[in-house]
Amino acid sequence: MAVAENTKMVQVRYGELPEPTTADDRFGLRLPTDAERSAAHLVASLERPGVVRDALLAMGDVLASDLSYRSSDRSDYLAYLLSKGKGVSQELWNAQKDYLQSRYGAQAEEVSPLDPVLTVDRTGLALEVFSGDESAYARLHLRAGEAYRVEQEQAGTTHLDVRPRMLEAIGRMRSYRAATLELGALDGGQARALRVPYRWIRAFGQVQAASTLPSQRFEIAPVDLYNVLFSLRMHRARKGPRALRYELVPGEVPKMVLEPWDVVLPCTGGVYQGSRPQVVRTWGRKRLLVLARLLPHAQRVSVHLVGAGLPAYYAIELGDASVSLALSGWTDSGWAGIATFDLLAAGETDDILPRQILAELDKGPRSHDALSQACGRERGEVRQAVLSLMQQGRALYDLGSATFVRRDLFAEPPPAKALRYRDEREAEAHRLLEIEGQVKLTRVHDLGGEGVRIEGEVEDRQAHRSYSTSFTLDREGRTVDASCTSPQFRRSGLREGPTVPMIALRLFYARQQAELERARGTAEGRKRIQAETRTLIRRADDAASIYRLSLDDRQVVLRWGAHPDAMRMQRLFFGSADEAREEYFGRLERLAERGFIDASAAEAV
Repeated sequence: MAVAENTKMVQVRYGELPEPTTADDRFGLRLPTDAERSAAHLVASLERPGVVRDALLAMGDVLASDLSYRSSDRSDYLAYLLSKGKGVSQELWNAQKDYLQSRYGAQAEEVSPLDPVLTVDRTGLALEVFSGDESAYARLHLRAGEAYRVEQEQAGTTHLDVRPRMLEAIGRMRSYRAATLELGALDGGQARALRVPYRWIRAFGQVQAASTLPSQRFEIAPVDLYNVLFSLRMHRARKGPRALRYELVPGEVPKMVLEPWDVVLPCTGGVYQGSRPQVVRTWGRKRLLVLARLLPHAQRVSVHLVGAGLPAYYAIELGDASVSLALSGWTDSGWAGIATFDLLAAGETDDILPRQILAELDKGPRSHDALSQACGRERGEVRQAVLSLMQQGRALYDLGSATFVRRDLFAEPPPAKALRYRDEREAEAHRLLEIEGQVKLTRVHDLGGEGVRIEGEVEDRQAHRSYSTSFTLDREGRTVDASCTSPQFRRSGLREGPTVPMIALRLFYARQQAELERARGTAEGRKRIQAETRTLIRRADDAASIYRLSLDDRQVVLRWGAHPDAMRMQRLFFGSADEAREEYFGRLERLAERGFIDASAAEAV
């Protein structure tokens, strides 16, 4: 498929950034917005310029955070060798330079993320940014009448070009000097076309859609987050897992554990009010450093954990403003994110309900219950319709106020069909899953601290072909070893990304695990479990005891110890699978009675 068919064209034009003014001991900053988009305009006197400055700079840090892989350009090094008379031919240098330019230079020019989205309405000013590697999303909301006093205002949605020179101008703002902020289109500037990939737009909507899922919510003090950032600056993990683990026990303060050192940081923001104990492992912890500027202004920090493999959300309350940050543990929403976001796909909905929802959101932010009541529909129907609107960029979910907000990401929304799958391979994988029996798991082997090995057979009856595929997921959810009999894998391995059979097997495995998890509470559901591994943990006086129990047909494997990398092991063999299963679940229940928390979901990917 051509690049143009996988992207949405967006025309933008920004005027030149004028120099800030400092006349009469007042700082004036004028930031140009997209002149092609809308006439959104705001002139406001800032109540706390220092807070606005640090918040805008933090948004710039999120936007600049890009950890996606880039091939190193060795052209300069080869030129150096040539100048020294080393044995490198001119032809080799030219060939490599031409290859890198054709492979990466043209691609970088063809597609680009969408510029930050700026929305002005009667509730306040909102700025959204999404990193180029699709792993960090942030939304800043300055409340009208609290964070600023309006002098001129025109509602609308547009784009803001956050360039280094603009960030430098913002950094000149001072807390002791009165400041005026003006946002609007400026004359001049050269129009340019952005080719925004549909996969980027899809990931943008999925990160927001995940925030609508039921979550474990608790508050931590700003100093707790500071302790995490300080520990990350002082230590460097040389091996995995590199996770920030939350241990949540009802009636006790949440505990944050930094892996792999097992450093325990008790929170001071209050006790956990959840209904059951659990452990949740989150990834992408170094990206929390983008919040360092905001901690001196933060009044409270709310953490929202929606589940293993999904983003972790942090809501920072600044008094007259709020910042929501979503962090995932992977880049490009690719191989790791395929299975976790599969459950967030919008279902079928009629044409009337989305229009009703948009009409309600035009009146102001609305909660899920308020939308359901206003439209006269069930919550499930409303949710599916809202998910479809969020996928197209026509609405968003404000985590701080727990309300849906109208916001048009584009002047003309992209077609819903183009956003259904990330790429053609994912679409082909879903096609294989539509026919029962085409994708089969042959073996799931727990490797202890190394991860899990997944093996399977994938049959494409339409093409009259079958494939054997397997891969290993480590404790951080990365694919560390893979094999597949497909032509793509034989040709280039994983250099072109996961193959269609690998994606299909990964999706099938995730769906099966979710189904087994729902059924394990019943006797009939337990009979379907032939092999699985559960990890339980108990902490007393910061000393951890870990049990890992594995069921594999007629045997039960026990591992226990104080650290996952140094555990004792015992194997128990039984005459039948039913006896092994009874012993397995009996031991899980006895460990739960002794105060052990099931941390298996924290290790799921």
